[in-house]
Amino acid sequence: MSVAVFLQGPHGPFFAKLAKRLSQQGITTHKINFNGGDRYFAWADFQVDFTGSESDWASFLKSYLSEHGAEAVFVYGDCRRYHSQAQTVCESLGVAFGVFEEGYLRPDFVTLEWGGVNAFSQKEWTREAIEKYEPDQREVCVSPVGQTFWHRAYYAAGYYAALRLARSEFPVYHHHRNRDWKAEGFCWLKSFVRKGLYKVTERNLTSKLTGELSQRFFLFPLQTRDDFQLREHSDLLSIENAIDRVLQSFAKNAPDDTVVVLKHHPMDRGFCNYQKLIDGLEVRYGIQGRVVYCHDLHLPTLLDHARGVVTINSTVGISALLHEVPTKVLGRALYDIPGLTHQGTLSSFWVGPESVDIRFFKRFHTYLYEQTQLDGSFSKAVGVTIDGVVRRIESAAVGSPQAKLSIAGANDAG
Repeated sequence: MSVAVFLQGPHGPFFAKLAKRLSQQGITTHKINFNGGDRYFAWADFQVDFTGSESDWASFLKSYLSEHGAEAVFVYGDCRRYHSQAQTVCESLGVAFGVFEEGYLRPDFVTLEWGGVNAFSQKEWTREAIEKYEPDQREVCVSPVGQTFWHRAYYAAGYYAALRLARSEFPVYHHHRNRDWKAEGFCWLKSFVRKGLYKVTERNLTSKLTGELSQRFFLFPLQTRDDFQLREHSDLLSIENAIDRVLQSFAKNAPDDTVVVLKHHPMDRGFCNYQKLIDGLEVRYGIQGRVVYCHDLHLPTLLDHARGVVTINSTVGISALLHEVPTKVLGRALYDIPGLTHQGTLSSFWVGPESVDIRFFKRFHTYLYEQTQLDGSFSKAVGVTIDGVVRRIESAAVGSPQAKLSIAGANDAG
């Protein structure tokens, strides 16, 4: 009988529901909890709490996987300290390492890859490989997911409350975000208040950007300040460092009649604000009146009117390419490929951005969707997403050495 082990998942019951489904399909499921929040949402045939130190984790996991004959480990995000060590252990034992993440294509999809995601993806992200790919014509099977803010807030509140209440049981646990439960809760409350505030204060901004400034502004969508994409897949020191670099380059090189728009990440709405920093940099670089800092404007509308997009490595870059907007990547991203993104320097981008090869982008989009994406989300349309996971496991079981799980129907999978 196949054995799958779950580590930390997204906030909420997604991993629990997936484990229950796999158990029903004949796979023995195990869950390792690192804190009370993990345990609060957990379900598996067998559960264990890891209460040791981080230095003990790799040896514990290696023994656990070997003892139970595990064939796959599932995680949410491959850059958390515990998960990064788990990947190394899995590689040494020949155990499949399934990584979930937010969707490369958002908001109606999630990511599942074997071995790693983002810049750690094991897929071949070259123009040659993508051009040779033969699509399987998989159709999207879920309607738009819609807003998930309240679901995320509810699950996050439950997670951090449970983490706090069980802290004495996990005395040496180190979370990947350096915020306690009170700070987390307060920031979610601020996010709610600010969301309503920005609806009022930014109500006239969209008409300005789609009117007099249409095709005259460059969009720089910010990422969350503790985003692993920034920390692991770029050489930038921080979001502040990225803002400084972009504004300095814009001031030196962009045409005088252009504007740069910095859009705050919605998940960071209650956690930070860069207005003072941006005001100071405007003065330092002499670009007063040429910088717009916004929060909750409709992204597709902005992309329809943007002259270009600068990103660290956000999935907004893929959305920009979909809208045929020239895009410059500052970090490392799997879509930073000749024919899609600007391959020159940031300074050259402002004056001569390379256009998107839309024919190649369509092939890239199909490759990305069919190879890495699952319909649905972690908090809504969960059943559809889990169906997609089962199909992905079935396909890998018969067609790839990366995953060895065997479930009902796998031998008949195409």
